[in-house]
Amino acid sequence: MGSFQQQLLERVTPPILNVLGGASHGKLINSINNTMMIFNRELIHIESGLVRRLEGLEAESIASAAKFLIPESIEEQSVLLLLPPSEFIASVHSFPDTLKENLISALYLQTESILPSYEKPLSLAIDAKSSDGNSESVALWLPQKKLENMFVAFSEQDLFLTAIKPRILSSDYQSGAMGLLDNDETDLTFVVLEDGLLRAWQQVNKLDFEQKDFVAQWESSLKSNGTFQIKELNNIRDYLPSINNKINIEYNFFPGGALDELKKVARGRKVLAGLAALAFLMIISSIPFILQSIEFQDVAKTLESSRLMSADARQDQQIVVDFENEWGPINDFPQQSIRGAMFTLQNVLSPERLSSLEISQGLIKIQGTSSDPQAILQRLEQDSLFTEVIFSRATSNTRYYIDLRLSPVNFEAYMVRYFPDN
Repeated sequence: MGSFQQQLLERVTPPILNVLGGASHGKLINSINNTMMIFNRELIHIESGLVRRLEGLEAESIASAAKFLIPESIEEQSVLLLLPPSEFIASVHSFPDTLKENLISALYLQTESILPSYEKPLSLAIDAKSSDGNSESVALWLPQKKLENMFVAFSEQDLFLTAIKPRILSSDYQSGAMGLLDNDETDLTFVVLEDGLLRAWQQVNKLDFEQKDFVAQWESSLKSNGTFQIKELNNIRDYLPSINNKINIEYNFFPGGALDELKKVARGRKVLAGLAALAFLMIISSIPFILQSIEFQDVAKTLESSRLMSADARQDQQIVVDFENEWGPINDFPQQSIRGAMFTLQNVLSPERLSSLEISQGLIKIQGTSSDPQAILQRLEQDSLFTEVIFSRATSNTRYYIDLRLSPVNFEAYMVRYFPDN
């Protein structure tokens, strides 16, 4: 981009470029709950009709007076400020059938020729619908510094300045063509509206009327605009019944701070939407766990019910267990069946005789003489009543020492069960 175009674009700040680019600010307009209008150094609160004399026309004085007039409320005070038409600069252009974006770009490129003596940043407002090829379009300009100073001053009073607008463009009018004449103590401003579109803007300082020729030119100019009805707005009473914030919204000037708040709200809504989506996904993903938890609770309740119902049976079972613990060592003491063991030994060893026999805890120790001790050992091993049959000591040709256990007797298991510490 050339330096010439760059200089032109620098004269209009980015927030205002967004407004002029066609961004919708209906939500900002709908949030307005206080309308303030300046007329002849007085500030009027349109909703209540209260009036306060301004000490000066500086942003701080206006904001302080607005704070005084607005009733206390817990709601955020969103303000539309209607300024005298003399605060704005008007320019007339002809761009037939031009889109709003292209129309704005064209105005930027012609800024130096439109306002050659004004080098400070400007805010621009124009209704692109007025560029229909049959009539000229009226653009309004407002110093950007004034716009931002007003926003800061109102913010310091805990007021949110939503927009600034020429007061003459907030006066309601009939359909068709109509003229509005704003007459205050310093200036006269005449505008022509056709079907809601601004077609003409003429303004003069009353000091110029000291020249008679200029008066004649002004009257001639008014007559040249047509024979339609002209509504005169000479004082506050003329304005109050006809204020309408919803008309000519294309000529609202939005401070950068107000636009930033709009962006924050939009970002906040996106974050909330994202969090809501995340919460929804978490709920969906947690449904199986919730169902499982419900099933677990049902099972736990069933288990608790069964436990209560089986309390008596478990109590009886505990009695049995206690009885077994007390009488088990006696009832379960291993029966060695000594008589049966003696008869079995007699049958196995016959006709041999024993010289010694000991029985203790299922272990039998025998001594005797035989011409074939090995045969005796084998016969004992083959009998199912005995197990672990071994020669316990060295055996001579005729004398033997044999240890064996009664297979039905298990003293080790008995001791482990009832006397584990021994």
